[in-house]
Amino acid sequence: MEQKELDREYVMEEEEMIVEFSLGKESFGIPVKNVNEVLMPTKVTPIPRSPVYVEGITDIRGTILPVVNLARFLNIPSDDGSEGERFIVSEFGEKRLIFHVSGVEQILSFQKVEVPEELDRTNPYVKGIVRKEDTTILLLDFQQMLEEMLH
Repeated sequence: MEQKELDREYVMEEEEMIVEFSLGKESFGIPVKNVNEVLMPTKVTPIPRSPVYVEGITDIRGTILPVVNLARFLNIPSDDGSEGERFIVSEFGEKRLIFHVSGVEQILSFQKVEVPEELDRTNPYVKGIVRKEDTTILLLDFQQMLEEMLH
């Protein structure tokens, strides 16, 4: 008889908070601690010869930041130009950048994260799943994504 590998899950000692956002029809989460603010999209100046997912740079109150289209980076179909689009101004250690997303839904807290076995093999950028009511939210590994974006 074949034994099926069980999914893993872990429960955190304290609740974690994430900003839930959408890329196309999918829901994702970014830790609140890495979000400086959420803004309406502003004018972006393209940068020649940059990767397709880098839209360019923009000025946020005197600071020039790169704008990354997260749907393009993750190869997810999205509806560009929708009214709900937002810029998530993010900070990871010394690195500051803007993620252009389809929409920002809510801030939510959770303690339990599921890690399906298939996730480890199929997508290096997803580190877990949080379920809230009828929504499945993918938790992205932003450190892993930044390493690839910046190299």
